[in-house]
Amino acid sequence: MGEFAEMLKREFGGLEAKEIYSTKLGNRSVEILEVEAKGSRFLVMFQDEPMKHDLHRWSLIITSANNTRTIQGMDKLDTLKMRIKENVRAIIEGL
Repeated sequence: MGEFAEMLKREFGGLEAKEIYSTKLGNRSVEILEVEAKGSRFLVMFQDEPMKHDLHRWSLIITSANNTRTIQGMDKLDTLKMRIKENVRAIIEGL
């Protein structure tokens, strides 16, 4: 299982993440997951590409039956993890 799926399982104890697709395109890693929480399911697509000076260019698309969030940025790893956790938490609360 990919690094993103492992991070979701570690940070959110009640989640079940099933990897649908994972690949590496050059330096960019791509993961597509089906996540189940609170009896509902949503899809997550995460892309990450390491850049210079410890920065990562990334994008995250979260789609549930009621909502879709698309965010992207270029952040250091700590900030990246914090932003991902906030957005996944918001989707889970909206289920």
